[in-house]
Amino acid sequence: MKLHKIILPIVVGVLMLTGCDDQVMEWKTPDGHNSVDFSEIPLNLAEKIANYDFIKAYVPAGMTVGIGCGAELYISDPSYKQVVDDNFQLIVAGNAMKHSSVVRNNGDLDFTTIDAFLNALPADMKVYGHTLLWHTQQRQAYLKSLIAPDVVIETNPDDVLENIIENSDFENGTTNPWSSWGNGSSRNISAQGEGYESDYALVLTNPAEANAYSAQAAYDLSGYLEEGTTYVFQFMARSNSPAGQLQVQVQNNQSYGSQEGYSTFDVGTSWVLCQSEFTCSFDNVNRVLINFGKIAGDYYIDNFKFGKKIEEKMINLLGEDSYFENGTIGTWGGWGNSSTRSVSEKGEGYNSDYSMVMVNPSDADSWSAQTAYTLPAALEVGKTYMYSAMVKATVVNPDFTFQVQNPTSYDGEGYVSGETVVNTWIPIEGEFVCTKEGMSRLCINFGKTAGTYYVDNIKFGEKKETSTTRSTRAAGGITYVYKTPEEKKAALLGAMESWIKGMLEHTGSHVEAWDVINEPIADNNQWRGIGGNFMSEDSHPVEDNGLELNWESDHFYWGYYIGQEYATKAFEYAHKYAPAGTKLFVNDYNLESNPAKLNALIDFVKYIEDNGQVVDGIGTQMHVSADTTATFKNNVDNMFRTMANTGKLVRVTELDVRLGTATPSAGQLEAQALTYQYIAESYLKHVPESQRSGITIWTLTDHPREHEYWLPDESPNLFNKDYGRKHAYKGFCDGLAGRDVSEDFSGDDYVNAYPDEEE
Repeated sequence: MKLHKIILPIVVGVLMLTGCDDQVMEWKTPDGHNSVDFSEIPLNLAEKIANYDFIKAYVPAGMTVGIGCGAELYISDPSYKQVVDDNFQLIVAGNAMKHSSVVRNNGDLDFTTIDAFLNALPADMKVYGHTLLWHTQQRQAYLKSLIAPDVVIETNPDDVLENIIENSDFENGTTNPWSSWGNGSSRNISAQGEGYESDYALVLTNPAEANAYSAQAAYDLSGYLEEGTTYVFQFMARSNSPAGQLQVQVQNNQSYGSQEGYSTFDVGTSWVLCQSEFTCSFDNVNRVLINFGKIAGDYYIDNFKFGKKIEEKMINLLGEDSYFENGTIGTWGGWGNSSTRSVSEKGEGYNSDYSMVMVNPSDADSWSAQTAYTLPAALEVGKTYMYSAMVKATVVNPDFTFQVQNPTSYDGEGYVSGETVVNTWIPIEGEFVCTKEGMSRLCINFGKTAGTYYVDNIKFGEKKETSTTRSTRAAGGITYVYKTPEEKKAALLGAMESWIKGMLEHTGSHVEAWDVINEPIADNNQWRGIGGNFMSEDSHPVEDNGLELNWESDHFYWGYYIGQEYATKAFEYAHKYAPAGTKLFVNDYNLESNPAKLNALIDFVKYIEDNGQVVDGIGTQMHVSADTTATFKNNVDNMFRTMANTGKLVRVTELDVRLGTATPSAGQLEAQALTYQYIAESYLKHVPESQRSGITIWTLTDHPREHEYWLPDESPNLFNKDYGRKHAYKGFCDGLAGRDVSEDFSGDDYVNAYPDEEE
């Protein structure tokens, strides 16, 4: 027996210690008293709690007691999982089954976390699904995209992108809708006449050298970029510093993550074209950034365009020889004026590793130094062909020229020239109609000015037909084609059905019940979202130059666009796709303290059923504060009686008991225990056995990791942060058992409280 470390403190308080001699103690029973047996010594509270069985041992037949907890915690923490599995019969996967956790911005469903969660469950653990529809934690970006106006982007035939930047030329005399911050920087509109061949430009001023990202200008997009799609930055820039530098990138404007698309441009005192592209690898990018903190100076930016890359305008004949990423110049050759051609050092390509380097040692005629490429066949007379390349040089060459040539007669045509810019990549593009037979060689003429020339992304080929879907009006124009209310409703009902179908068919028989609609009644006891009945931080959507929902991130009110029918449709789809026998609930909060809200929820259920669907149960969340008053008890009793009178299943779906502190006193812990106990007792007293779905406790422990967002700096649960059973554990078990379970224990049971003591 493990006696020696625990008996003495207990016995001293009960028995009389007589005198001792020579350090020998003699135990005696006081006169007039019977001897005391260990079993008669009362247990203290901690010893009583230690002797309780797991919670599920006290659950009455016909109902379940569950736990709502984070799926990731359950999957990753074996100790956490063990406590859950030992104590509960049912589990709610926290946020993992909610719309925003599963639906991606393109509407696809990602079940990775759900699958890992379901695979981790023991065979006898039931699952309660939470939740199919709510007004928060909905994938707003996807749902908004369904009802937002179609965007018609007007482009010129020579545009390389579909520009989605409003006021890209700043000709309205403002910098809107750009914002900026960092490093004491400023953002202004230029003086009139300081734009690029126009009146106005954006002026960004960086007062001191720092990191590029230390000073940023941002443009928040109205939606998210498409994952896997190529986007292009294009703008004109100059600086009052000859060594100026700008960087562009994209990111998510809430998390500041999903950062990519980086490209850096050297910007001097003359206007220079800055252009780069990237393929988006995230589904939540919605901000464009200009980083201007690297070099101090004033930066003038104009004609800033950003958007999807327009399909190639030509059928490129050069194939892999357009680029030099294999570290060679491929089949390119050349001659004249002792010129040379080679591949660049690594890192000297245009947004890539390699480019072709052409060196002209002395000034001569343009055609005196040529780089040539033999085409696969002669060009067809009458067809239009195009050149496109990125070029950088160590010198200004006013006559850097592309042409085609007959390799036998050396006759040529299709001359397109550009002027190189020192140490700055620029595009040189052009087109021509072939008029001569035998043109089967492409030439680059660079003999005019001695210097080193870098060429990359060289493309040449037949011009494609211009798309008939694009306007030829001024580039960058955006037209919005708004959807009708009927079109929006149909789109959202389609998305609702796809979501419910996908979730219910994927989870199948793993889930025995679902919250179909969560929190449909607002605090004013009206249907949430209907007629603009929003949370305080949300307001009516506005359609003006696009759609601005004016709802917080991932808030979405289905009823605002669908009307009351959204509720009926949600249950229609749930019944259609759920396995037979799955119980379908509505669920809301503050029903114990707001009888009018409870009545409104019951009317909500009646509306659904009057319109042909069945609601199996009603859930009451019961996020309450510790309260042992008669008023609180009466409110709880009345709620359960009212819910039971509907004839529906009744479930407490998210029970926790707040104390207002993370370091409660013994008295507060006792009040919490009595509150848990009374709720369980009242439930069993007022809800008939046939209507008892059960009770779910919301989160497992008081550990801060479970209360980062929900009830921070609190202690609302049955277990402390170290998985120790609290007084509330005893209270809840006693409430389920309908008696004080500890009365079954005797003094001999104290040993169960000290499992680590040595014998």
